[in-house]
Amino acid sequence: MSAVRFGICLVALSVVPCFAISGDPMIPDHIGFSEAPDLSEEISSVRIVSDRSDPPVFTISHTESGGDITVQVTSTEDLFEGWVNDKGIWNHSNWDYWWLNTRISSGIDNMIYAGVKLYQYCDPNSNFDMYVLENNGDVSEENLNWNGPGSNPLIINNPFRNIFLRRPTIDKEGIVDEDNITYIFSGSSSISFTKIGADGTILVSGETIITGAGAWTNEIRTAVTPDGRIYIVWSCDMHDITISYSDDGGTSWATPISLCYNGSDQLNKPQICCDSNGNAHIIWQHWTGASNLLSYMKLYPDGSICIDESYLTSSSNQVWAPQMDIDEEDNIHIVWAKSSQSVTSAYYTKINGNIDGSGQPVSDDDLTLIPEAAFLSSQNIRYVKCTVDGYMNVHVIFERGEYGRHVPKAMYYIKRNSIPMLRVVFPDESVAFVEMTGSGTDWEGTFAASGDGAYSVQVSGSNSAGDTGVDLYEFDYPGTGIETGDCGYGFISSIRNYPNPFSSQTAFVYSLSGPCEVSIRIFDIRGRLISVLTQGEQIQGSYSVDWNPGGIDSGMYFYSIQAGSSTVIGKCLIITE
Repeated sequence: MSAVRFGICLVALSVVPCFAISGDPMIPDHIGFSEAPDLSEEISSVRIVSDRSDPPVFTISHTESGGDITVQVTSTEDLFEGWVNDKGIWNHSNWDYWWLNTRISSGIDNMIYAGVKLYQYCDPNSNFDMYVLENNGDVSEENLNWNGPGSNPLIINNPFRNIFLRRPTIDKEGIVDEDNITYIFSGSSSISFTKIGADGTILVSGETIITGAGAWTNEIRTAVTPDGRIYIVWSCDMHDITISYSDDGGTSWATPISLCYNGSDQLNKPQICCDSNGNAHIIWQHWTGASNLLSYMKLYPDGSICIDESYLTSSSNQVWAPQMDIDEEDNIHIVWAKSSQSVTSAYYTKINGNIDGSGQPVSDDDLTLIPEAAFLSSQNIRYVKCTVDGYMNVHVIFERGEYGRHVPKAMYYIKRNSIPMLRVVFPDESVAFVEMTGSGTDWEGTFAASGDGAYSVQVSGSNSAGDTGVDLYEFDYPGTGIETGDCGYGFISSIRNYPNPFSSQTAFVYSLSGPCEVSIRIFDIRGRLISVLTQGEQIQGSYSVDWNPGGIDSGMYFYSIQAGSSTVIGKCLIITE
């Protein structure tokens, strides 16, 4: 049986036996605006701050028994689940504003993007200080006085996917869909809509789509389903959680729909996200006059109610400004500050987004996967915001400092390491997640085989400093794969692929020292097999194999070239013209 393993330290490359290809020559040194060069002039200062840290490295194997597959993982460091120490990102000694307008998002490269809007009473400008963080929260890059196209906090044409720095305190909220189109909303009595193309072209600019919205303090939130429905949600006059949606890319909008109305209580600060099945999940804070409760609602893809208003917190926990994000398994991660001012605490809970309530409320105990708990206590904390990366880690920023004008304020970061995790791609391309068990450096996870063929397993785990190691491990079940080294003594003596990056075609050029079995495979960033370019015995000599990935999305891809006893792993970047 053959198994191919290659390791990735975040997006930095770590290669198993044979030749290493290091560095990222195809990735720009900083966030770029390749289709909108005039925008780069708006960045007054771009500074590379730190190098990547060294995350854990894994040794991986597997065994098969009675249709079950167990993946064994040995790490070079102890793996740790839970909250790591917080880190300072931004500070100002005498901030002329009541609070910070902060934002956070994550990219497909699992880097974290955080911003602080530079609005002050004395200087109401629209710029941000924007920071690119490593997956452990270390500042990799700072962009001072930064802004995106049309004064929107949008990162255009990064190597993986455009990113809107969402989850603001006030002002604009936006989302990027699967086609790299960005939808942005703002307003209060009326809601305006802006649409930006994948290349930064502004397609719609500030068009009024809803009047009489009564959206308190501009707090409009948005999400998009996999099939392209765009949702917006807001609190109408602080008593009515209201939605609208568009099924045609923002050309037309449904008449606003009341989801939950209470004339005596305050219902405000709603948030929304959509899962892989097209369901919409909404949370908000419900003020009863004595307590601020965390409320949750789920909608079916047709907009009907799946789970009606359900309370996720007890009356003793004063929820303020809850924020959430959804992971690839459709679990929902929620953070909030207890109370709104002065000394407070930061809380976290995780709920199951796959529950079906059939239109009825669901109990907290049924929904909850991780009970609410404070991860920061007795501090001046406000506006806690989160994003979840592809490894199920939760990244959080928050404001720390005295409440009010002309007092010091700072933006901090903290991370919650996920349980060490297997992400399994089966031969039929279905995906399952397996939480590993173990301790220290030794872990394992077991899952049932679904049939013969190639299995791809992504292994991820973090150390106590928040450094996340990632490995991709591929094998054939039940032993029908290539046996390397049996047909000769050859190995790869040289290799390159050119051009890289490319838009339509690249060539893998390599030389063999002798006869051997050769396999060239292409994987996406999740470890899913995309293409097999060649597979069979080759003699000593030089070879060139072309790859034309027609119809494949722009982004980063990995190639695995296995020849005899040697394996080379590299990566290439597709940029669609």
